[in-house]
Amino acid sequence: MRKISSFLFLLTAYASVFSQALFNNNGADIYVKDGGFMIVKTNSLYNNQLAGAGVLNNAGTVVVEGNVTNDGLITAAGDTIRLLGDWINNSAYTGAGSWVEMNGGAQQITGTAVTTFNNLNLLGGSVVKSQTIDAVTSGLLALNNAELATDVNEMLVSNSNTGAITWNNGFVSSLGGGKLSRATLASSAYIYPLGSPSYVNPPSIFRPIEYTPTTGAANTYGAMVVKGDATNDGYNVATVDDILCKVNPNFYHRLYHSTGGDAVALKMFFDPSTDGEWTEEAHWDTPNRWNYLGVSSAGSGLGFSTVRVAGVNDFQPEPFALGRKKFNVYAGPDVSIYQGQSTDFNPVIGAPIVSAIEWTPSFTLNCYNCENPTATPPITTQYNIKVTDDAGCVATDSLLVKVDIAQLLIPTAFSPNGDGINDIFRALNKNLQKFNLEVFNRWGEKVYQTSDPMEGWDGMYENMKQGLGVYAWKCDYKFLGIDAQKTASGNVTLVR
Repeated sequence: MRKISSFLFLLTAYASVFSQALFNNNGADIYVKDGGFMIVKTNSLYNNQLAGAGVLNNAGTVVVEGNVTNDGLITAAGDTIRLLGDWINNSAYTGAGSWVEMNGGAQQITGTAVTTFNNLNLLGGSVVKSQTIDAVTSGLLALNNAELATDVNEMLVSNSNTGAITWNNGFVSSLGGGKLSRATLASSAYIYPLGSPSYVNPPSIFRPIEYTPTTGAANTYGAMVVKGDATNDGYNVATVDDILCKVNPNFYHRLYHSTGGDAVALKMFFDPSTDGEWTEEAHWDTPNRWNYLGVSSAGSGLGFSTVRVAGVNDFQPEPFALGRKKFNVYAGPDVSIYQGQSTDFNPVIGAPIVSAIEWTPSFTLNCYNCENPTATPPITTQYNIKVTDDAGCVATDSLLVKVDIAQLLIPTAFSPNGDGINDIFRALNKNLQKFNLEVFNRWGEKVYQTSDPMEGWDGMYENMKQGLGVYAWKCDYKFLGIDAQKTASGNVTLVR
């Protein structure tokens, strides 16, 4: 078996061979010792199984300025493979404690065999690294500033440590059934740094999610974010259950639970300045509508506002989104007033943020678009309130203002016998502003007079009980809120 050992191995490519891999081991075993450095300049490395085993055993650093193609075995412990081109794996790669660093732009993770990276480091700035095949990271996935585009494939981070993914402004994007998956072994928060594909619907949006499993059992959860209205994918945001009012039309997530049985606390992140305010979570489910996911709690994190719902265990179908609940408005109790009087409205509004209020009919209100108008209806009137919140959800209610016609209420008989029933002759109105009542006997003699509407005649005159019979009365009065002064007269019968 041929073996090539290296401490420093520098190869330079020329234009005549640029279209082919410059370094082709033709099945030989290549050993890069600990501390060794092998550089393939301006071209690619091909671990070829054609003439033998095709082993690249790297304990040092291999730098390839082109592609790395593996048809044999790449193995090492604590090594680094740094490449500017594509990672093309058609066979086996093992590397305990090793690093694959992708330093170029528009690089691919491709080939016919799934690679299980130990540590995958995506460098090169704000570039897109894309997958054409599933991949696994068993150690650290360092996104840095890069976009890892899984496309319709999966990137599984099998390391259950909550810090197994790091990023600066980087994120993972997916299409179709593609996703970022994470293995969990703790009841702790696992962040998924998700964004929409910048190469499909630019500019991309970064909208992570967070899973917190209920136990430390083994589970695997996946996720992707979709920019745009879910209606375009057949999940009409206007089709909601009786609890929800509206679903976020700006983006939604597809969420997966591939192994394990634990429910999670699901936290969604949003930017109120661009996404609007959201207070709930929704799940597209039977019967083909968005359903309220459960009691939520608000918070913040990663520079976003958040909504969190505990006990989520149904991930079929996959679409989940932010939502808003319907709210209630109570216009207030019905009111009775006298003609010319006014009443203030004090509704109870359940919306967290109110964008518009409208009272109708408006012509007897001092303000039709404020929360607490004053009404002065001339006749009995039903008032309706319509409240719109900042998400466009609407709630309505009504109240009745009953108007009693302004007329003097005064009895035609009274019995001052001390039994506590109808002992006093007086006006019964409670909205009198000015008042003067006079009572006369049959000879025209004034037997009683008062200017206090709360007082009345007890049947006495000059400390003597007056006899049974009919007495005349005259009253000058004015109601609250009515300018005109009126005069009324009539008879009252004194009985004992």
